[in-house]
Amino acid sequence: MVGASLASTARRWSRPRRLAMLAVVLLAILGLSITGGNATDVSISRATLAPASGVIAVLTLIARSGWRIPVTTAGVAAVAIGNVITGLPLDYVLQTGFLRVLEILLFCAIVERSGRLPRLDSVAHSVRLVLGATISSAFFAAGVTVVRILAGIDLGDAFANDAFVANLVSFVVATPLAFARVRQGAIASRTEVTAQWLLMATALVVTFTLSINISVSFLPLPLFAWAALRLSAIGVTLQLLLVTFGTTIATILGWGPFAMAADGTRDAIVVLQGGLFIFLSSTLVLWSKRVEGELEVERALAKDRVLRRAVEQAQTAFLLVEPIGDAFIVVQANDHGLRALGMDPSNAFFSASSEINIALPDDHPLIEGLSVVADGEPRWRGELVLEAFAGRADAEVAIERAAGDKSGVMSVELTDVTEKRREDRRLRALVERERALSAQYQELSRQKDDFVASISHELRTPLASIVGYAETLDETELDPMQRRFVDTIVRNAGRLQERVEELLSAAKRAADSVDDPHPLALDRIIGEVADDLRAVAASRRVEIVVETSATALPEAIGTEDSVSRVLTNIMSNAVKFSPDDSSVVVSALVDDEAIELFVRDAGPGIPLADQERVFDRFYRTEDATAKATPGTGLGLSIVRTLLDGIGGSVLVESDGERGSTFIIRFARAHDLDAAP
Repeated sequence: MVGASLASTARRWSRPRRLAMLAVVLLAILGLSITGGNATDVSISRATLAPASGVIAVLTLIARSGWRIPVTTAGVAAVAIGNVITGLPLDYVLQTGFLRVLEILLFCAIVERSGRLPRLDSVAHSVRLVLGATISSAFFAAGVTVVRILAGIDLGDAFANDAFVANLVSFVVATPLAFARVRQGAIASRTEVTAQWLLMATALVVTFTLSINISVSFLPLPLFAWAALRLSAIGVTLQLLLVTFGTTIATILGWGPFAMAADGTRDAIVVLQGGLFIFLSSTLVLWSKRVEGELEVERALAKDRVLRRAVEQAQTAFLLVEPIGDAFIVVQANDHGLRALGMDPSNAFFSASSEINIALPDDHPLIEGLSVVADGEPRWRGELVLEAFAGRADAEVAIERAAGDKSGVMSVELTDVTEKRREDRRLRALVERERALSAQYQELSRQKDDFVASISHELRTPLASIVGYAETLDETELDPMQRRFVDTIVRNAGRLQERVEELLSAAKRAADSVDDPHPLALDRIIGEVADDLRAVAASRRVEIVVETSATALPEAIGTEDSVSRVLTNIMSNAVKFSPDDSSVVVSALVDDEAIELFVRDAGPGIPLADQERVFDRFYRTEDATAKATPGTGLGLSIVRTLLDGIGGSVLVESDGERGSTFIIRFARAHDLDAAP
């Protein structure tokens, strides 16, 4: 954990606590201003002693957006009060105070990013801070120079280079100290930190007490670099503050090379603080560059850990292969990759290091694809048989090399398709078996149809003779018993003839196409079929009712024979299964595309499980079979075949307990005219 900065901690304080902190800091600024001396005495400028601008800038950045200007004004007012107490003219104080407000707001506008507190963890942030300090301090110094000239000071003495370097150092010292996070960038141990601080103190003592040569002032420079490369953010900024304070006090007291080399205290401090600014800004930028690099490395390592974890947990084998000379070396592999190479991932050799560095044999199946990619091709794909750890395995292989990669390292992805290929073979075998069974079924169906047609034709001739002779006998003089026998022969022979004709029709419809459909009067055919069946229905005490909706219909598409046979089969079935004293009702519904006929009876109903199968050939419901209801199971099959031939359809609705409704759909005649 890097910890929070002083500024971010202060932002989280309650309002009373923040106001108390502001009051304390303003009093401190007031005290520094009072002890700073007379600013109009250009030999010693207050700006060289009090870091007022940097401290006020920190307060302004911590404050919320609506409080920025009031906080800045309050800080500058504290400085102004101190200046007035020490005897500065009021007009001078007001002029420089106004310049300081503008300076601080300009600095904050440069370093702040979208309302977030400044940070030191990148070179861009540190450079923005140094640039903001330079621009705002130059602005303030230019304004102070003008004010001094207007106050009657000579141009040479009025030039505010003292104010420029003082505010520059103030910004670069105070701001980083407030926004540095406590443990960020800490690498050195406590022993190393202690050693660095002691050496820095020693170097400064040597520089400012034992030497008058200004070249010795560079002695602490390596120690600044040491701090930037090893210490935490708070450690670096605190050291910069103490070094700045200590060297400035020593120079004012006349110690060190800067005091000896300059003509006066003012010039000595200007030279000192100019050098300090270079040291301080360089140290901050170097520290930021180091931390930025560490963060990039940390992010890269985090991404690498995530990627490695994903690769390790993947169900696909991954290898990284590097060509070295004529050999191909597997440098890294996940567990599945090791198994694909015939190795045991639990071996201690592979857990000791992430790099395995195993050379592939010259006859390994992967060599061909690796050679193709190594010779310049961007990728190679294929399917190989590998001697894997668990036995022979089929694998789909994808070998690629990153575009522009000069290392030659190739990624190999192996997907085990052994089970997939085994399943494919099983499915192909099943398909072949189904095809054979289908062909066998089709052959049996054809033989059945041939048998039915043949038997039907064979039955036709003797039935015709029986019916003919029976009808001849019926015309002779017979006693009552003989008449009853002949009537029975004629009735049953006729019934048998109907069954034979149904068999022949089903066989014919299965083998041949139907006649071309054409417009016809559907309501006429409905009436004719109803009239033909009324005698049979009356013998069963069943009434056939054709509702008005089915008596005036538009023309439908079909053939006379097909429509007549469809209606005859459906309505005769309804009569056959209807109980005594019930009705068979025919109704219709017409829309723009079709005509739907509804044939409703009051019979026993059709179970849900049988409602689709009743249209299969030779299928009869269990109820019809149990009650020995006459029929062959071909009638509804013939209906569906006939309707398919003329573009119609049929379905049945029933609750399975009482009554059935057959819905017969015919295409309207205008659809035929509209067809292309």
